[in-house]
Order: sequence, then C-alpha cells, then structure tokens
Amino acid sequence: MANSGKFDGVDFCKLDIELLTPELRQLGQGFRCVRGEFVTYWKQGRIQREVDSYLCQCWMVRVEDALAGYITLLADKLQVEDALLARESVKYRTFPAIKIGLLAVDRRTKGLGVRLVEWAIDYVITEVVPVVGVRFITVDALYDADVEPTYDASGFYVKLGFEFADPTEPLPPINPYLTMYLDLKPLIEVLAIEEMDEDWI
Repeated sequence: MANSGKFDGVDFCKLDIELLTPELRQLGQGFRCVRGEFVTYWKQGRIQREVDSYLCQCWMVRVEDALAGYITLLADKLQVEDALLARESVKYRTFPAIKIGLLAVDRRTKGLGVRLVEWAIDYVITEVVPVVGVRFITVDALYDADVEPTYDASGFYVKLGFEFADPTEPLPPINPYLTMYLDLKPLIEVLAIEEMDEDWI
C-alpha cells in the first residue's frame, strides 16, 4: 500500500525513538498495522500495563501526535539443542538474552521496522551488555497459516541477521511463531574495533 498523509516523505532515520511514558499512551488513534492485534494491544492498554508491571519496556516513534510504531524489550533465555558456543569451549544450551517482545509499525511507514530493530540491537549492545551478561537477542517471529497468503515474519528477521533456534522445525510450527536469535558478539567486536580506531585519530 502506498504511503499517504501523515507519513508521506518522513525519514524515520531522523526521528527520535522515545521511551513510552504515561503522557504518550493516548497516542495511537489512526494507527494501522498489518496485524490488527498489535493495534488492539496498544489501544486497550496492554503495553502500558506490562510496562507498569515491569514485564517489559516499550519505545515508540511518533510523527507529531501520530503513533508510527513501537517495540518492546524484555528479559529472555535462548534454549538450543546443540552446544551453540562449543568453539568457545562453552557447553551450555541455555543462554541469557534480551527478547524483542512486540514490534509493530503503521503499514503506511517505510523502513521503520528495520530502524526499530537496529536501534534495539544498538541499545542492548551499548546499554545492557556493559552491565549484565547478555549474548543474544531473541524474537518469536509470528507465523500465521490461517491467513492467505501465510503470514511469516521470519523472513524480515533473516534479512537482519537472525537465525532459527531450531532450523529443522517443521512448518507450520507447533506454536504460532518461530524462535530466532541474533548473536551479539560479532557486532560487539566490530564496535570495539571502531572505537579503537577512533581513539587513534
């Protein structure tokens, strides 16, 4: 669907990503997401209730008083069958992680979903990793076979470097999602090299 109205020509890379506060919860009139339940979660206050209960944190992007999209982050653990870090002599099969709980953007926006995920990755690397052990970002990518065509969010995350926790899981999955993960260590190491290079300048 072509962009129209309030989001025409908006460069979402230049807009602030704001922490959801009680003053901002009234936004959302006219929010149009491909998945209607993500609109309902916002309008019926589910997101704010979970924030108030310290179950997640939510950040949002707005254009003036119009909600353009939101993302929630929460604590998680990644469980895999194989020893994922065997090359590092780590034999665990359960690892600390931060989960992208909900990611919703107005269908009239362009590129905002990518911006929110990239922001979340950067936020976890710069704000969370320095103070607590976190190696992975996880997401349960929605898979809905009851619509035509089948809704499969995993392709979006694959393009951003995420991998399947169980690459052999049959489709449709038992649960209505596919668990995926992103290893943060390579990104952390690149960032450290860039910071070293800046120090030499």
